[in-house]
Amino acid sequence: MFFLLAAFGSPLFYAFAVIIESQLSNRTFKHQTTMIFYISLMNAVFVPLVMFLGWPSVPSTAAIVCYVLLAFLDIVYLYPYYTAMKVIDTSIVAALFSLGQITIPVMTYLWLDERLSLTQYIGFAIIIMSSIALSIKGTKIPKLNRAFYYMVGASLLRAFYVVLEKYVLIEDGNWINMVIYPNLISGFMPFVFLLVGNWRKDIVRNFPPYLHRFKIFAVNEFLCFLGLACGVYGLSGLSPVVSTSIGATQPIFMLGLSYFILKHFGLPLKEKLTARIIMKKLYCFVLIILGVVLVVQ
Repeated sequence: MFFLLAAFGSPLFYAFAVIIESQLSNRTFKHQTTMIFYISLMNAVFVPLVMFLGWPSVPSTAAIVCYVLLAFLDIVYLYPYYTAMKVIDTSIVAALFSLGQITIPVMTYLWLDERLSLTQYIGFAIIIMSSIALSIKGTKIPKLNRAFYYMVGASLLRAFYVVLEKYVLIEDGNWINMVIYPNLISGFMPFVFLLVGNWRKDIVRNFPPYLHRFKIFAVNEFLCFLGLACGVYGLSGLSPVVSTSIGATQPIFMLGLSYFILKHFGLPLKEKLTARIIMKKLYCFVLIILGVVLVVQ
């Protein structure tokens, strides 16, 4: 039960973070590489806090290779993710992550020899279809625009990430390692961006705006850390399919948070919150919740 509660904490904290990142992506930085660089700067700052819950162990050579690969994937998927965030509203960005995650049951079956009940697979299918429906406007199937492809690419990378993450958790046996090592490595990887002239110039040019919004970046990374810690701990005791299904509730948290911010603070968001759209999203969210219930039972 505690693994389930922790797993639900992950989409909650990440929902806060996605809303903040949407503001930073659309209003502070024009280039995705600059956004990735400054977001990643604080990746390793909050990670040591997890040592209040346990201590890391020395990983094997094979585990170290996997941690490096996980760190690389954690950086690479951000480019299509932030690109899509500039085009479509934030709850749809979160929902479209489910497009690539349809491959998770296949990968876990092939690589982890994981078998779930028919009811769980049906619940997972309901979650996927409901999440895709969130991207349909009106009664017409949307055109496959660049945001669609960006998010498919990002979600496929994240799907592979989750399965590899579970594999390493099984082999290494220490969830604290999974929180610490990939994030320490990914915190340094974006410094490679400084080797590219145009990227370096834009990063330097945007250093004053970064300092001006440093507190926002710090809050964002702290929320990401909380989401990360909850997600990794939950995954250590759950199936990747179950963990991913719980993560699909993130758009529900995002809609509620977006509405709260809009009503109480008047902060304009990328979200389009007309009555018709809210009703449509609520219908899809009910189906997502139904799917989650079927998966976790």
